[in-house]
Amino acid sequence: MRQIITLLILVFVFFGCTQKQTVPLKLPQSQNKEKVSEIKIKQEKPIVESTPVIEGLKPIDIKVSEGTLADNIAVPSEDKIPDGEIISEIQVDLAKVKIKVAFIYPSSLVEKYAKTSLNTISGYLSYQKADYDLSIIDSTNESYDNINLAFAKAKQNGVTKIIGLFTPSAVSSLDKIVTGDVKVYLPLIEKKDSLTNNENLIFGSISYDQQVKKLISYSNTNNAMFYQDTYIGNKLKRAYDASVYDTRVRKEISKTETNFKYIVNDYKLNNSTLFLNTDLVKSSLILSQLRAYDISPKAILSTQVSYDPMLMLLTQTQDRENLVIANSIDSVNNELRDEITTFGGNIVYEWVDYSTLVGINYLYYGNNSNLVQTKIIDNEAVYNPKLFKSTDVGFLEIK
Repeated sequence: MRQIITLLILVFVFFGCTQKQTVPLKLPQSQNKEKVSEIKIKQEKPIVESTPVIEGLKPIDIKVSEGTLADNIAVPSEDKIPDGEIISEIQVDLAKVKIKVAFIYPSSLVEKYAKTSLNTISGYLSYQKADYDLSIIDSTNESYDNINLAFAKAKQNGVTKIIGLFTPSAVSSLDKIVTGDVKVYLPLIEKKDSLTNNENLIFGSISYDQQVKKLISYSNTNNAMFYQDTYIGNKLKRAYDASVYDTRVRKEISKTETNFKYIVNDYKLNNSTLFLNTDLVKSSLILSQLRAYDISPKAILSTQVSYDPMLMLLTQTQDRENLVIANSIDSVNNELRDEITTFGGNIVYEWVDYSTLVGINYLYYGNNSNLVQTKIIDNEAVYNPKLFKSTDVGFLEIK
């Protein structure tokens, strides 16, 4: 045991006195210096964010000039095309060209129509799959200053195509404000209500005069007329008075009238041609009361105001047997109609929405198109009124 311990001590002393050796790591000196230098250069370069480029697509400069859009697309010349690079033919869809439109309205006067008119515009542009900017500007009222401010905002947005939901009272202000290359379509105003020759204004209201003249074919010498003292009621009354001169019975119906007995219980109405220049609800009540008191006009005539499916809910079939209604709304293709309906517009029964459609279609193309039957001629929408009978499920045109 003593011998083993002595042997271990000798071994420990021997290895502990031996000098520690190192093995140098040999690398090619020149190659090592090159790598370090490259790293420093990369670090010293500024970091620039790059935009991903999709292979095959290159930015194109489009300049506005008197030529067509396709003529103004910059394509690299042959001497600048790198060898082996293929330049594909560029297809331009003119329907995708951005259109800027403004919708200006005085909310205190036409809020009832503004929403669905705006929905009609949006639905139309969606149907066209257009790239568009639609500015919505509320002038609050029709004062000159407010209208001028609204149009100034549209101009700041670079808009030259405008649909203005103004009443005839605004025409004189519009005549002074609308100049230059701006085109303004006015769904609620007839050209005859304006004395201006401003070529920038386009008038789009339906003509009640034309509807009354169309209805006169049913009149006889025993004419009668009911009307209301409202904006539309007076407009209808003026249209009627301009065409019918031998009216035997003429009665005004107040806005609050609910008892129609003394109005309809009149023997003079028998075998008459009765014009109803009243709103839908009043006309419905009159129709039901005429039958209730066994009064039988030969024909009952009404304008666009009664062209509404609510009429079938407010009256019975027998109440409407002798009723003839004039309508200036033309039909459009189903796809366009459905798209506008989806957006909340009603171009089938609401004439303001249909008039708005006529306007946005004209502004979109810069001219008339076959997409909408009603055309703009001499800065005025020209409607073709037709006559209809009512049925249990809707309206049927009288051929």
